[in-house]
Amino acid sequence: MAPRFHTLQINEIERFGDFAVALRFDIPDDLAEAYSFLPGQYLTLKTKVHGVEIRRPYSICTSPNEASIGVGIKHVDGGAFSTHALESFRVGDRIDVMTPQGSFVFDQNRKANVLEHKEGRHLLLIAAGSGITPILSIAKTALSAGGSTDRVTLVYGNRSSASIMFRDVVEDLKDSYLGRFRLIHVLSREKR
Repeated sequence: MAPRFHTLQINEIERFGDFAVALRFDIPDDLAEAYSFLPGQYLTLKTKVHGVEIRRPYSICTSPNEASIGVGIKHVDGGAFSTHALESFRVGDRIDVMTPQGSFVFDQNRKANVLEHKEGRHLLLIAAGSGITPILSIAKTALSAGGSTDRVTLVYGNRSSASIMFRDVVEDLKDSYLGRFRLIHVLSREKR
């Protein structure tokens, strides 16, 4: 099916200080199939800012088995879309969202993605800053698969603890999957 835009409603907004925001969208039942995705894919968002149409791709940060689909947007100095997202989007707003795209994916049913071991697969995921969004989708999916013994190690680089996007989410994964999820923070500008 060719990618196309549909108008979706923002059902949740999570703010990360003044540097990032996560948006979640309601997917109507009649569009559920069109918005099915593999972890690692992205959505292109389209809106008007000061009368000018702007499109930007953002990686999906939710897993396919969650009730809504979401993206993370990090503010870029001078970035029209990211500034608008941080300052103007509200729950209930409706914006155009293209169906999922991208080939950087984790398909938990494919054996070629990771090495197999007798105790299950072990995924090493490395992310920095807002690059956590597709990685977060992959980690959640691998860990939540029914009956899974897969393990995930996430090396997550940021400037400081204050600049960590989705900090609560990765900490919750660590607490929920003790023994299966290892989290290593690398903070480049924080004194120890």
